[in-house]
Amino acid sequence: MGSRVGIAEELFQEGFNCSQSVFAAYSDLYGIDRDTALRLGSSFGGGLGRMREVCGAVSGMSMLAGLATGSVVGGDMEGKQKNYELVQQMAEEFMKISGGSIICRDLLGVDKDGNIIRTPEKDPTRKTPMDTKPEERSQSYYENRPCAKLVKEAAEIIERMLLTVDFEEADTDDKIKAIAELATAIWHEHFVTIISEDQINYMVEKFQSIKAITEQIQEAGYQYYQMKIPEGLAGYFAIRKDPEALFLSKLYIEKKYRGRGYAKKAILFMMDYCKKNSLNKIWLTVNRYNETTIHIYKNLGFEITELKVADIGSGFVMDDYIMELQVTK
Repeated sequence: MGSRVGIAEELFQEGFNCSQSVFAAYSDLYGIDRDTALRLGSSFGGGLGRMREVCGAVSGMSMLAGLATGSVVGGDMEGKQKNYELVQQMAEEFMKISGGSIICRDLLGVDKDGNIIRTPEKDPTRKTPMDTKPEERSQSYYENRPCAKLVKEAAEIIERMLLTVDFEEADTDDKIKAIAELATAIWHEHFVTIISEDQINYMVEKFQSIKAITEQIQEAGYQYYQMKIPEGLAGYFAIRKDPEALFLSKLYIEKKYRGRGYAKKAILFMMDYCKKNSLNKIWLTVNRYNETTIHIYKNLGFEITELKVADIGSGFVMDDYIMELQVTK
């Protein structure tokens, strides 16, 4: 799995509880810094304040699910249902590897009748379920408890269920409209420091309007894909099959979803497309002053092959690098 699974494991080894370890490994993807995440997750350790109720790793997953799909409108019944469904699905996945439970005391092999946990029903003089003092993190602690394994498993569930992305071909008017609207937002956010506002408006209308996208699909052999994640539409890409290569015309991801590995997954999708269609490379054009994107493409294996300046009308030019990625069959 990805490096963030390793981060969750490392946090647990450093002494953070299971909830903190899972939540803080991914919280920055949702705009929450590490220290804040560790504070938010701290009370859920030990099955909620060491009361041995819901496992902290499950609580950490659930908080991330809330950041991904939680509703901010009180009457949003559909949004609530979507979030609850996701939480239940994640819990089901967790129970498959935990022995059928999400309850801390079950996972630790103790119960309310044991010496470790005493309840007010069994011991009326006891006001709390158990001692609040955390156990020392000794070698024996890590060897005899399932917690480290469950932290890892919870992080892997996050990878599968929150960081997955589905690629849906834009084969309806509604999908094309959604892509055009997202394109307008992304272009005005990303290119303002690279090209002029007038050129952005011109290029969006010429290449990324509903009319332009529809014509590219119907008349020029382009295929547009939505990048769908649990939160909704994260981005899109457009490809065109050439005689021996695949042209990657567009690949854009909304700012708040960048850094999750979606671009890499899209490229892997395209590489598989190439192999199925006997194409030997993927090629693209990128503005030569778009340094961040050039760096990303280089990390994905692309190499600059040439410089291309193209007149696109109305006094504007595209000053681009051509980059290529060789695809082995």
